[in-house]
Amino acid sequence: MNLPATTLNNSESKNSDSNNSNQSNLATSAVNIGQNPLQASTWLQQGRVLAYPTESVWGIGCDAYNAAAVQQILAIKQRPIEKGLIVITDSAQRIEALLVNLSPSKRRMVLDSWNNPPAESHKQAQTWLLPLKVPNSQADMAGQIPKWITGQYDSLAVRVINHPLIQNLCQAMVSETNPYGFIVSTSCNPTGQPPATSLTKAVAYFGQQVDYLQGSTLGYTLPSQIKDALTGGIIR
Repeated sequence: MNLPATTLNNSESKNSDSNNSNQSNLATSAVNIGQNPLQASTWLQQGRVLAYPTESVWGIGCDAYNAAAVQQILAIKQRPIEKGLIVITDSAQRIEALLVNLSPSKRRMVLDSWNNPPAESHKQAQTWLLPLKVPNSQADMAGQIPKWITGQYDSLAVRVINHPLIQNLCQAMVSETNPYGFIVSTSCNPTGQPPATSLTKAVAYFGQQVDYLQGSTLGYTLPSQIKDALTGGIIR
């Protein structure tokens, strides 16, 4: 059962309980805050843009297969389409077909990084650049991923997210048009500003431009690390 979105405005903020610091600090114009990933998935399937918590900071995303929604994110972030975008999903098993161009050892390296949560002393999510086509390989997966996601590259930046709330969101996004449950994941911040680490900060940044899924980050101390799945090298 979907829970109703929370709509906040000036008068509601003034009348809210003084102990509710989140509501009192939110932007003055009305914003949609969902409390349920099924509700948020409906918004995404309608082509809307969503801010949501990830492992370390807040992210902004949309249905990766919706070109118009992706264009909204590129405009918000002032990001050229050629650079490509990171996508997230809920499980490694869901994207096994995209690992076909990796050797068994490289495939195991990628899967181990997603299936084994990071230690408390080194909390860092792992994003991998997966080759969609390689020389002398009959497996060409490039046609399965929109160019507005990969940009100028023949690879896909993907992360199996460890956040339970967002795993449920990705699972709810699986459909004939989005077989991998992919959601775009880019940091929730205007150009030149630090990423939001809370709902309050996310709303302060983007107000009514996006919708919001209420929740907290997992408290990872480092941003997602990006690695090349063919070489194991660190990109960022």
